[in-house]
Amino acid sequence: MNTAKDPFNPSPLRVIKTDRPRYIVVANAKGGCGKTTLTTNLASYYANSGRPTALIDYDVQGSSAYWLQQRPENKPTITGVSAHSQDSRKLRNWMMRLPRDISRVIVDTPAGLGGTDLYDRVREADLLVLPILPSPIDIHAAARFIHDIHMTGCFRNEGKKLLVIANRIHSNTLMFDKLNRFFIQLDLPRVACIRDTQMYPQTMEHGLGISDLTSQKANRERRRWNQIGDWIERQFVETDSDASLPSQDSESIHPEQRL
Repeated sequence: MNTAKDPFNPSPLRVIKTDRPRYIVVANAKGGCGKTTLTTNLASYYANSGRPTALIDYDVQGSSAYWLQQRPENKPTITGVSAHSQDSRKLRNWMMRLPRDISRVIVDTPAGLGGTDLYDRVREADLLVLPILPSPIDIHAAARFIHDIHMTGCFRNEGKKLLVIANRIHSNTLMFDKLNRFFIQLDLPRVACIRDTQMYPQTMEHGLGISDLTSQKANRERRRWNQIGDWIERQFVETDSDASLPSQDSESIHPEQRL
């Protein structure tokens, strides 16, 4: 657990920004779908890939902020901004004070995201990640939220990317098949899906992500996050020639594959 420094209260910095970091916003209007799980594991992935990483938590519950405060000091550093507790002017100051080498910023958002808040998060995003659970209610809610995202002018006009990730998956079930049809119907990229395993809550309790683990038991899940990270970086490569990361034992994983 971090004791020597508070990642959410770094020393004041005078920073001249050079290269703009890429913002990856994790969002879904429905609660309980795994936004914090995806946020923290993306931050863990990028930090372990050697990219200076920041995590911004807009959720009033502060789950991602709490996760980061539990993070062991011997793991790759992740800079944190607890955005939900700050007014907009103070938040802008925090954003200006991010270390100038930050390359990837992972953003956790609250449930019920809509209206101006949705527009602001879409506008700041280079790529949006939407977790979805295999249930009729979650599929219906995700379809409406995807529609809302596409209706924002900045998403359409700026050609932003959306990645939908199936979360807490059990293969060979009727709901798994229904979710797979949902991906096909909306022509969504099928990059990877996250298994329903206790490995996620167990690592989150200690401020860790799957990419922090080195045991052979975690190999399968690490490959999933390598696949997700590789796909995201390929979306950035057209406008950021330095964005591609070396593959770390990644393999193609699709929802229709056995989990």
